[in-house]
Amino acid sequence: MNFKNYKILFVLFLILFLDSGFKNAICKNNQKHNINSGTFEVFSDYVFIMKSANIIYEDDQKQIKIPVFQGNKNDIKYRDFLKYCYEKKYLEPKSAETYFVIKSKKREMTKTFQEFMLFYKSNILKDTDLNKPAFIIQDGCAPELYYDFIVDGVPFVLMIKISVDNCDVESDEPFSFKSVFDIKLVETIGEPFFSYRFWKNRTSKDF
Repeated sequence: MNFKNYKILFVLFLILFLDSGFKNAICKNNQKHNINSGTFEVFSDYVFIMKSANIIYEDDQKQIKIPVFQGNKNDIKYRDFLKYCYEKKYLEPKSAETYFVIKSKKREMTKTFQEFMLFYKSNILKDTDLNKPAFIIQDGCAPELYYDFIVDGVPFVLMIKISVDNCDVESDEPFSFKSVFDIKLVETIGEPFFSYRFWKNRTSKDF
């Protein structure tokens, strides 16, 4: 093989190498773009609207999918979500979101909350009595409901914060209910929403 042929082979190899690097760069950019293209929205400081179909939590080489109510975008790894939020300064380093938020149409808060509960009863809370949260934290007229659940052997807690109607702030009686579907949420607030959050490797006893 003469020197000219070596030069041709070298040029072909260089083209293939550069093309491979370019494709890898495109792939990486697309992965970054997936996180930034509607998989979630910033609602307020440390509060987000998650739009992915699933949040993927990782534990001891397991990938655990937690379905997202009303989510229909690409799945998102929770680790990547945090990393992206740190890069964009939506969160301080080593911190996490305060809540995720579910918005509703006006006068449909209670209906949306019931749909939310039914959705999770069909998957992560299928073995849970919705009418018996692990515990309730009383916070005026905005109680927090805590439910334990397990996915692939990994314990989680789901917290739901709601604003209830017909509430007496001065009452010493703790918030309670016979059926979660009897709870009436406040329908007159300016921007209707309620909040929720997941904790991995936690149980209600940790709170």
